[in-house]
Amino acid sequence: MPQQWTLSGDYVEACNCDVACQCVWLEPPDDDVCTVSLAWHIRDGNYGDVDLSNLSVGMLISTQEGVMFDPETGWDVVLLVDETADDDQREAIEDIYFGRAGGIWEPVADTHVESAEVASVPIEFSRDGDEFAVEIGDAVSMEAHGAVGFNEEVGTITPHPLTKSLEVQTGKSTTATVSYGDEFDWDVAENNAYLGDFELANS
Repeated sequence: MPQQWTLSGDYVEACNCDVACQCVWLEPPDDDVCTVSLAWHIRDGNYGDVDLSNLSVGMLISTQEGVMFDPETGWDVVLLVDETADDDQREAIEDIYFGRAGGIWEPVADTHVESAEVASVPIEFSRDGDEFAVEIGDAVSMEAHGAVGFNEEVGTITPHPLTKSLEVQTGKSTTATVSYGDEFDWDVAENNAYLGDFELANS
């Protein structure tokens, strides 16, 4: 039986769409495919009795053509787990992000994921307000900042599925390179980023 889990902390993603990515409105992405890197720094988290605080997680997604969240659109996924995680923590993260423990990732795994792999890698994640920087081994380099509107405030977008509030900040990447095998190899800098706080749970 899956353990109860909760995660909260900092989140950033960088994809190939112009600002702002239209996937949240169930529209096709630019170029009709989505290539996106996502990263979470878990400030507070647990999976049953397993403490996940102060770990980071990355994910790479490459989709088939079509609307990303259309049930017919398949995804290839790589989960990148903080190398500082012990065996119990790594297993917990895999259970959560591969949808085996309920929550938002369960319907994603059941509906979209056609191939998935996992790697243990060093992850450096830093945040200063709306400025984010992530380095994941040799696979991911990502820097992004909030996109400020005419009111001199960072914009927000909703509904975004990867946080309880359904709201994240709009942003733009300055660096967004991925190099992990042939399929996960792209540079989508100067395009869309979503960023901010996140909170997820399976209950």
